[in-house]
Amino acid sequence: MVDKGIKSFEKIITSINGFNEIEFEYLETQEITNDKLKDTEALFIRSTTSVDKALLKNTKIKIVGSATAGIDHLDTKYLNNKDIKWFCAEGSNSLSVVNYVMSAICYLKSEKLFNINDSVGIVGYGNIGKKLKFVLDTFSITNSVYDPFLDHDFLSNINTIKECDLISLHVPLTHKTLFPTFKLVDQVFIDDISNKTLINTSRGGVVDEQSLLKNNKVNYISDVWINEPTPSREIIDYSLLSTPHIAGHSFNGKLNGTLYLIKRLQEFLDMDKSMVFENNKKMNCLSEVIKLTEPYNIDTFYSEYPINEESSTFKKVYLGDHEDLKAIFESSRSNHYFRKDIEI
Repeated sequence: MVDKGIKSFEKIITSINGFNEIEFEYLETQEITNDKLKDTEALFIRSTTSVDKALLKNTKIKIVGSATAGIDHLDTKYLNNKDIKWFCAEGSNSLSVVNYVMSAICYLKSEKLFNINDSVGIVGYGNIGKKLKFVLDTFSITNSVYDPFLDHDFLSNINTIKECDLISLHVPLTHKTLFPTFKLVDQVFIDDISNKTLINTSRGGVVDEQSLLKNNKVNYISDVWINEPTPSREIIDYSLLSTPHIAGHSFNGKLNGTLYLIKRLQEFLDMDKSMVFENNKKMNCLSEVIKLTEPYNIDTFYSEYPINEESSTFKKVYLGDHEDLKAIFESSRSNHYFRKDIEI
């Protein structure tokens, strides 16, 4: 069972070898229900489907794959207890998110809200944080990184991050961990960064939106929201730039998620190694990025993706005279701005 929203899955799976004897069924997200999964053994979904006991009870599911990087929509404890293999496309859209942040920085620069001598604080040094630091270093933009789970010499503490002119969040949403990220950016944090810029491409719950509204002095750029797909109109309106959870939705980011699922399916099926090699070779040619060449021009990130145009379009329709906010959010997410990833 495959979510129809997983980019080009059917087209790709029918163009490679080894899957002729497998029956694939493609459903819209809202159609993926327990009743439809009774005879299904493999389930491939997006972050919009919650995978838990209610969905999988009394099914034959053996493997669950998500075409997105996050796992907060997966009840991993339940999956592990039922011995159901699961995975997500970790890192598949990391470059897409970096491009989103760089486009935002270019926009801020054009609006005189950021200059090349300002500093950037990166919270989270995973797939995205590492790539963002590399790009910032390439353009000689001063940056500091905070990640309490790592022990690198160059890492800074959270107070140093707060001193930066712009802070970009790249963490999962966690509650009961050693360093939980739920409301990581709370009232105290927000007050400490007044008159600075905060970019959130992680999850809505990482930032206390109500405290942000009360403070009213932080330049907030966000792609993720509390209570998606019906975030409050107040926070959408407040934000300098608002987008409908599409930071990772470049052409390459979405396609990479699809390719990852198919490659993991090949492993699960224990397909012939020579066939896998040929399939992977063919698939790897599908996701070509835009390669920047020297001398590097930072404004290329904005040229490929003018983030403020997407924000303006989304705000106009979401803040308009409509009642079905969920439909508006999901439609905006599906019809996002087309862009390709840029790589240095």
